[in-house]
Amino acid sequence: MLCEKCKKRTATVFYNENINGKTRSFSLCGECAAKLREKGDIQDITSMTGSFADPFSALHDNLFGSFFGIPAGIVSHGQKQCPSCGTTYLDISKSGKVGCPECYTAFREELSGLLSSVHGTTSHVGSVPARHRAKQERDRRLQSLKNELQDAIQKEDYEKAAVLRDDIRKLQEECEKEGE
Repeated sequence: MLCEKCKKRTATVFYNENINGKTRSFSLCGECAAKLREKGDIQDITSMTGSFADPFSALHDNLFGSFFGIPAGIVSHGQKQCPSCGTTYLDISKSGKVGCPECYTAFREELSGLLSSVHGTTSHVGSVPARHRAKQERDRRLQSLKNELQDAIQKEDYEKAAVLRDDIRKLQEECEKEGE
């Protein structure tokens, strides 16, 4: 589905708003959604949860936490922290943002379910900067060769398996030469 605003990129943000019985729906790409958020035309869910009055803070933590797969009150003192930046899972669940790239490793189990429910996958499927496309294509090719190798081994086609093994080694050596 294409973005309704630019009609160029794939829609990754689906926004529905109901105010006083008037409903608006958008299917937007990330860039157009960010522009609309900056202008104030659409509201980010993290800003909406922060706008609740204090008496309802426990309610919205539980409501939005369970809705987005973030268990409320999961972290207390002495619980797991990111070794790089010190962010706790409670910090992530409150802000909706991780502290650093290492947080994804430190909180892999906690975040995988959340990312799957919000984005539909735990791997990046969007656009990629040109400088990274070659590496991404090599990684895809390498994974494809490994899958073919497993199939060849299961079918006991050892000649094909040997050729695939050599292709995999050659591709891995290319990656090592380029320092990736």
